Amino acid sequence: MQTRLPLLLLADGRQHDGRTLLALARGQGVFVLEEVAALAHWLQLGATPVLLLAHGALCVPALELLAADTRCRAALLLSPQGDALAARPLPFPALVACHRPDPRYPRLTQAAGLATAWQARLHLLSGSGEDASELSPLLTDLIRLASQPLAGEC
Repeated sequence: MQTRLPLLLLADGRQHDGRTLLALARGQGVFVLEEVAALAHWLQLGATPVLLLAHGALCVPALELLAADTRCRAALLLSPQGDALAARPLPFPALVACHRPDPRYPRLTQAAGLATAWQARLHLLSGSGEDASELSPLLTDLIRLASQPLAGEC
């Protein structure tokens, strides 16, 4: 399902999860951003609502920028890293996907703690190696969630 809202993809293509999100977003009309400063710049220029896709250590700084920005309608966060004690509930729906315990990826407990703090739904990837195809239904869910009114918009 293609979205009418722009997808902002904050990804490092040198990392596996970054390449996974790039593959997922292919054909979706995505704006690829490689650092948080580029996201801040895009937000200064744009006025339309957006969906965020981010991974790893890029998630928390991106969400800090977007937490008070009413243009973010939803977020898909892949294996987020950060301090769950400093995290706050997000004003928009979010889906957190992470890998099952594996030495190559952040610990499951860290992603689960962040998902809880953000009040986001947690999805464990099966580890079959086809992460982009496994994330595709989550992107469809995200698009559906983004089309619903946020709190206070009804």
